[in-house]
Amino acid sequence: MVSPSLPLGARIPARGVFEDDWSARPTAQRPWPVILIHGTCDTKGIWQELAVRLRADGWAVFAPDYGQRATGPIPESARQLGAYIDAVLQVTGAQQVILVGHSQGGLLARYWMRRYQAADRVRHVVCLSAPNHGTTEGGITNQLVRNERQEGVMRSLIDAWFGPAGRQQIAGSDIIAATNGAAHGTEVEPGVTYTCIATRSDIVVVPPSSCFLKGEGVRNFYVQDTDRWAIVRHENMPLDKRVCALVREDLADLQV
Repeated sequence: MVSPSLPLGARIPARGVFEDDWSARPTAQRPWPVILIHGTCDTKGIWQELAVRLRADGWAVFAPDYGQRATGPIPESARQLGAYIDAVLQVTGAQQVILVGHSQGGLLARYWMRRYQAADRVRHVVCLSAPNHGTTEGGITNQLVRNERQEGVMRSLIDAWFGPAGRQQIAGSDIIAATNGAAHGTEVEPGVTYTCIATRSDIVVVPPSSCFLKGEGVRNFYVQDTDRWAIVRHENMPLDKRVCALVREDLADLQV
């Protein structure tokens, strides 16, 4: 039975099935466990397609569920994510991990690294349509908001559907500011490489270019840069076979 306290978005049926294999171990060719971090209102089942392929490629793959389907406050979700990453490192004996995050999952990975000064535990980060610089209230529907009353309705809808994590992903939020803080001098962490993949079809993270990062060791591109006519919606990024292929290629290119 679903708790009535859950936001509406956390009550929709889960997509896919994923189970951790805690017997999996890194290899000399694939020395970093891959941790897949789902987005708001999803579960780790969203990674079913990608996880099968990464495991076939020889990667030890793990994925947490967190924050009441990622609707809870991002600082609390970051604490949960950190505990999970530490467990993976301890069990596998690895020194670093690869983090692949969809939507909030990408932002959460970056927030956790910065909040807990944990970049030394991360080799590489892949962001799939992550709101790295935040999005607008309601994406393109913000054009319909013409007065304060409508703005209030929009905020209420965001809270009801996405929970506390919803507004924390809006451009200008404290979470966005803390993750990209000017006090650090850079958006990215020294020693960590990044790949940010966005889709021009995104109407959730608006504009889609806000997914991209600036800094040393960053690679940014759209799915449409490799497939001009691809139509990939924000919520389907982890499931799309073209995106899965891009992630696999990206990880295969990492130098041991």
